[in-house]
Amino acid sequence: MKKNYFDDEKPKRKAKPKKKKKKGKMSAGKVILLIISFIILALASFLLTIKILVPDYDLTELLPDKAQTFVKEDILGHTTSTEPKVTEPTTKPKPTYKMLDYLEDEEFKFDESKKGNFMGNLLNGGKVGEDSTYIYHIADGKGIYRFAPNSESYSLIYKTDHTLSSMNLRGDFIYFVDETSGELCKLQKGSSKPKIIAENAKFVYVYDSLVYFITNENSLCVMDVKELTPLTLYSSADNELQLVGISKQRVFFSVRESNTLEFYTIDNEAKTEACRFREDATDKHEVHFALENGYLYYIERDGETGDKHFVMRRKFGSEKVIELAETETNIGYPIADGNKLFYADYSNGKLLVKELNMNSKKVKTMLPSAKLESSDNISFFHGGEYDFIIGEGNYRASSNLTSSNNVMKFKNGSWSY
Repeated sequence: MKKNYFDDEKPKRKAKPKKKKKKGKMSAGKVILLIISFIILALASFLLTIKILVPDYDLTELLPDKAQTFVKEDILGHTTSTEPKVTEPTTKPKPTYKMLDYLEDEEFKFDESKKGNFMGNLLNGGKVGEDSTYIYHIADGKGIYRFAPNSESYSLIYKTDHTLSSMNLRGDFIYFVDETSGELCKLQKGSSKPKIIAENAKFVYVYDSLVYFITNENSLCVMDVKELTPLTLYSSADNELQLVGISKQRVFFSVRESNTLEFYTIDNEAKTEACRFREDATDKHEVHFALENGYLYYIERDGETGDKHFVMRRKFGSEKVIELAETETNIGYPIADGNKLFYADYSNGKLLVKELNMNSKKVKTMLPSAKLESSDNISFFHGGEYDFIIGEGNYRASSNLTSSNNVMKFKNGSWSY
C-alpha cells in the first residue's frame, strides 16, 4: 500500500481499553488539571497572537533577565554580550584639498577700466563706486546718487526705499544687490528702472563681461552679462561663504567654520575641483581679507593682547609678509588703489580714514567721522578723488586733494559743508 505523504507527521496513538464512565462529581485533582489546561491554552493563544501581529518580536523579552539568558544561551544557543553597540558616524569626513601656492604674474594683470569696483569697497558694503566721470553713492531708503567731482554737483538717479549694496560700475550699466528683495539688478545709466538678472543674491563683483555673485544659500556663481545663465562654482551650505578676490581665470573665496576661515580657489568655469590657496585663519589673529591685483591685504591682530592691529600685505605665491601700517581698530577691509592703500584707524572716539603710500610709506589722515557710539554700524569707502564714511549718524565725504578738515556732510538727500 502506498505510503501517504503526511503519514510521518501524524501523531500515532495506542489502542486503550474502554472504561466505563462514572457518574457523579469530578474529583479535586481533575478540577486542578482542568484549570491548568485553561491557563496553558490562554497563554498559548496570547503568544500566538503576539507573533502574528509582530512577527519580529523576541518572545524571550517577556521572561526575567536570568531566564532570558538561560533560554538564549542554554536552550537556543545564542551568545549575549554586555558590550555597548557601536554607532557608525553619519557625517562623512571632509575631503583633503591640495594647495595652490603659485600663479604667473600675468594671471593678475587686469584692465582697470573693466573692474566694477575695488574689492575692499565691495567687502565694506559696496555703497560707493566710480567710473571715469562720476562718483556714485548709495543712500539707504533713498536710492543711488551721482556726484560730479569737478563741480561737486549731485543728483538722485535711481529712487527706491530699499537697502542697496555691492554697487559695480561697468560700461553703461550699474550693477547692485537689492538687499530688501534679494535681487541682483542691472541698471542702465540714464534709466530709472533696473532689470533683475538673478534672484536670492547677497554680493556681486563684476569684471569685464563676467558677474560673480554669492547667494543667500552660500553658493558662489558666475555668469556672462549677455547670456545671464548662472553657473554654480561652489556651495558651502550653512557655512558663510565670502568672496576674497579673482584672477583672470580663477575665483578666491573663504568659508567660515565657527571662528575659523578656510581659503579656497576654483577656476571660473568649474572645470577642476576647488583647492586651498592659504592656511586657515582665526578671528583672534587675522581678519578682513581682500585680494587685489594678486596681493592679499588683511588685518593682523596682536597675538597677546589683541589691542594692536596691523595692516598686512602678501603677494600671491610668496612666503614674505609685509607689515604696512599699525592701527587701533579692525573696522573694515583695506582698499588698494594703485600704490595707495586706504584703511581705518581710531582715535578719541572717532573713526579715521587713512591713506598709505605703499612706496614712500607716508601716511595721511583723509577723513574723520563724528563721535561714535559702540553700537554704531559704520564703514569707509574710497571713490577716486573722494573718500567716504557711511554709517549710523555719519554720512560724510572729503576730497583727498584738500585738507581732511574740509568735510562734506550728506543729510536729507543733500550735500553741504
